[in-house]
Order: sequence, then C-alpha cells, then structure tokens
Amino acid sequence: MSKKFRYYWLPVFVWAALIFSVSSISRFPEKAAPLFSCDKLAHMIEYAILAFLLARAFRNSDSQTRRKNFRILAVICAIVYGLSDELHQYFVPLRTPSAFDWLFDSIGAFLGPMVYREKIISNQGEESNG
Repeated sequence: MSKKFRYYWLPVFVWAALIFSVSSISRFPEKAAPLFSCDKLAHMIEYAILAFLLARAFRNSDSQTRRKNFRILAVICAIVYGLSDELHQYFVPLRTPSAFDWLFDSIGAFLGPMVYREKIISNQGEESNG
C-alpha cells in the first residue's frame, strides 16, 4: 500500500466503514423527530467529514481531472454513499431508511468540500497542490 494511498484514501475508507458500522446497529424506533434535531445535525456532520476527506483525497490525486473537479466528485460520492447507507438500513432490524436523513447527509456533503476549500486550501495547509 503506497504512502499516498494511506495518507489520502485510507481515512476515507475508515470513515465510510465507521458510518456503515454505526448504521448496522439495530435500534428501537424513536418517536417522530422534528425536522431538525441532534440526529439531523449528526447526519450533516458525519457526511461533511466524509466529503471533506473525499475532497482532500481527490485534490491530491495523480489524475489532473480529479484534482480539477475535486469538489464536485467529493459531493457526488458522499451523496451516493449516503443514499446507499439509507438503503442499507432497510435490511437492518428495527431500522428504516429515511429521506430526511439522506437530505441532511446531502447537506453535509455540500459543506465538507466548502470547509476544505476555505480552511485548508486558502490557508495553504497540509497540501501543496494548486
């Protein structure tokens, strides 16, 4: 496994596996939550982190196309992963997929690359690609 893969892509896969693992835990159905709750905030944060990590990995890719389009690729991948996670919950006892959860996953997916762009690239953080 290359050093570049370990540094940029391994965190993406570890975070995605963590999301999958937590989604695999059976829970008793909760009372209907309001449109915005701590649960929805958690969905936004977990997918913002995923999209942040994806943006970081794509921006540091060997492919010029991936580097150039790192934000849109990160958003698309995180949104699709969010959808697959909600569908996965259909098969988990006592869990159900939720369009609202996916909506908040998607909002987080849009936020992650924005934070990456503003906080890391603008401040010339760890990466040196232009």
